[in-house]
This record gives sequence, structure tokens and C-alpha cells, in this order.
Amino acid sequence: MENRFWQPEFGLYVDQINADWSIIDSYRGQNANMHSCEAMIAAFEATQDKKYLQRALLIAENICLHQTKDTDGLIWEHYHQDWSIDWDYNKDDPRNLYKPWGYQPGHLIEWTKLLLMINRHQQVDWLVPQAEKLFNAGMKHAWDKTHGGLLYGFAPDGSICDDEKYFWVHAEALAAAALLAKATNNQRYWDDYQRLWQYSWPAFCENEHKPWWRLLSREGEVLDKHIASPGAKIDYHTIGACLEILNILSE
Repeated sequence: MENRFWQPEFGLYVDQINADWSIIDSYRGQNANMHSCEAMIAAFEATQDKKYLQRALLIAENICLHQTKDTDGLIWEHYHQDWSIDWDYNKDDPRNLYKPWGYQPGHLIEWTKLLLMINRHQQVDWLVPQAEKLFNAGMKHAWDKTHGGLLYGFAPDGSICDDEKYFWVHAEALAAAALLAKATNNQRYWDDYQRLWQYSWPAFCENEHKPWWRLLSREGEVLDKHIASPGAKIDYHTIGACLEILNILSE
């Protein structure tokens, strides 16, 4: 990662390099950096080596602050090689499984979780306010006032560009709401936590605690009954969310 993917001039990672390391793909994305940030937090928690925490903080600052100067504080997904915004990447494919077009409420909210995980190890003045802003934006733009739950993607003009509902978005939102409630002592986030469960338990959670459904329609119809398929599975986000929530509720 350090030798091949890290670009210190941007303070971020590249996404993809060919097999002999000779060609770096020109695409840049926030998603790869979001998960790299998450990995750095985990590495710090495992080793207590502060270089990992400082790297996590640097990635977070660049994605959540520097890269949001032209988006009113929201996080766009796709960028050119120089980290300028690519507004058109996959515009004709807003439901692309890996790189959908549009703002992703789930990623705004997932960044909320990561910023608060960093904050529990190192308090920096912008972390909690930006975590709140991202969470509130995700809930505002994506909450389905008719059927409940969170819609998947919205365009720069605020219109919904993908109205399906993914398990992982709700799992991340549950963890983020609980972490925000603890960090801010604001009852409103516990209220969000409760309404997320009120939707998720009957809609996503199969009878007798079986794995979550992966994908629902806007109306709540199960669109994918597989718990795992190439490129799609239902374990990682839910387990991570459970760990964060259990840590908070056990304190």
C-alpha cells in the first residue's frame, strides 16, 4: 500500500494498478480511500502504532474536508487523476454495483462512523461537526417518507437516482446514529437509531435471526434472496455495525 498505492502529493490512495505495476489507472475514487481509512483505524486499534491513526486522520481530512469544498460539504464518489471531480463517471449507469453515479447516502453515513471512530482516539475540532453534517445530509436526502428506510443514491440536484434499498446502508446508519448519540449526547440521534431499527428489523432481518436480505425495492420487496453472490454479500457491514453498537451499549 505504501510503496504502490499511496500518493503523498494528494494524501490519498490510487484505486487500481495493472499486474506488473507499470500502469496506474486514471480513475480516483473516495470509496477505496474510505476503506483504507477504516483499515488504518483497525491497524491502530490492533497495534497502538500512531502512524496508522495519523494516516487515517489525513485520509479523512482530505476526503471529508478538502474534496468537499465544491460540494457544500458532501462527498462525491468519482474523480479524475488530479482529484478534480468527475461529475459524469457512470452517469448512464447509476445502479452500477461498484461505482454508481450520484451521491451515496450510505457512504456519507459510513464516513460519519469512521470520523467518530477516529475521534474516540484523537479529538480534533472538525471531526464531530463534520460527522453530524454528513449523517444529517444522508438522512435528509435519502429517508423514504412514504415507505421508510434509506434510498440508495441522489443526484446533485437532490433528486433520487437509485430508489432501491441496500442492507449495508442501514447497518452503517445504525452504527453511525449510535456513535453520534454518544459523541453529542443528543437524543435526536437515538431517535434516528430507533426509527432505523423500526424499518430494518421487519424489512431486512429474516425470521429467527437469519442473515439480512441484501436488497429491497423502494416498497420493500426482496430483490435478491441470495446471502452471497459474486460481488455481493451480507456479512461485513452488519458485523462491523454490531461490534460498534455493542461497544456503546455495554459502556
